[in-house]
Amino acid sequence: MTQPQPGVGLVGVRFEDAREALGSIEDVLAAFPDVVLARMNIPHLDASPEVASGLLTLVVRASTDQMGALAGRLGMLKNVRVKSVFLEEAPL
Repeated sequence: MTQPQPGVGLVGVRFEDAREALGSIEDVLAAFPDVVLARMNIPHLDASPEVASGLLTLVVRASTDQMGALAGRLGMLKNVRVKSVFLEEAPL
């Protein structure tokens, strides 16, 4: 059986409580050190900074299995919602 080809994808992570969620998100990302190519964090999406919510966007190079594992683990975290899209099967 051949290994799945890596490709490029995007993962959007919306978190509701930054104080609680960011440490857990970082723990999951640390388990995928070779997958994340770039990341951008947009804090305080809501009007009030007391809510401390935000959006984390990730550009990843991964197989569909790796991307599914990353998105699945992130999606199991409390106060975190995840959407992912696999853009192409050609590596960067």
